[in-house]
Amino acid sequence: MKSLVLELQSEAMNPNSRLSDILRKALVVAKKLKINDFKSWIDSEMKGYQKEAIIPSYRNVKGSLKAWNPYNGWIPVVMENSEAMEAISKRDIGQPISELESLIHEKEKGGVLQVPLPHDWIMKLFSHSEQFRLGMVPTLLVDRSQIFRILDSVRNEILNWSLELENQGILGDGMSFSIEEINKAGSVTYNIKSFKGILGDVTSSNVQVGDYSSIHDSLKEKGVTQKERNELENLLDELKKADPSQRKSLIQRGFCWVNRNASTIGTLSSTIKNWFDMLN
Repeated sequence: MKSLVLELQSEAMNPNSRLSDILRKALVVAKKLKINDFKSWIDSEMKGYQKEAIIPSYRNVKGSLKAWNPYNGWIPVVMENSEAMEAISKRDIGQPISELESLIHEKEKGGVLQVPLPHDWIMKLFSHSEQFRLGMVPTLLVDRSQIFRILDSVRNEILNWSLELENQGILGDGMSFSIEEINKAGSVTYNIKSFKGILGDVTSSNVQVGDYSSIHDSLKEKGVTQKERNELENLLDELKKADPSQRKSLIQRGFCWVNRNASTIGTLSSTIKNWFDMLN
């Protein structure tokens, strides 16, 4: 039977292979060889990083700060403090790989991804501005090429790890590894580039995308009914055009939607709730 490690190499080099599928195969290899450090990293890439985690530097992105004007579209946000502007233009992306792949798929015709800022940053820096009072919330717009960069970085880490296993003579026979290979794997040291910090399951999404299309597939996969999906999409569309006097009732409906569907959508509920929080 073909070596599982060589299969992993082959899939990692194939640009048509989904990274989320490659990660699952890498997880099988890591668990069978009892390589816990690499397994923890794979878990974080698959499930997302904890809120308190220090995220690998390849997941840092830089964008342009803009606000949505219902009459003129996206307009630049200007700050007098250039250092503060530089700081808030950079964010760490902690989403699971499957969600990043979904975002790329939704935006395959081009465009940018929206990464709303933390609520406390917005209130501290922009709450007194006229634009904010009119409902124009500063948002970080990130070119999709930076999401591709994250996916490529993870793919390369898996490829290099599998090559290191092969270099140590750890290949496996089909889906199994010998006792000798498992013992040898325990002495293999592989440092994930640019990584420090805590690994584990995500507790809340720290990337939020401002349009409904970016989460449509995830909602559908989680079993949210078409009626509920349509309601959320309509709410988000209405909020983009609503007068300040209409926002409160729309936002309240949004919170009700999240509460009603929280048990179905899991951690996505935090992502969607934050959209409404920032307009509240």
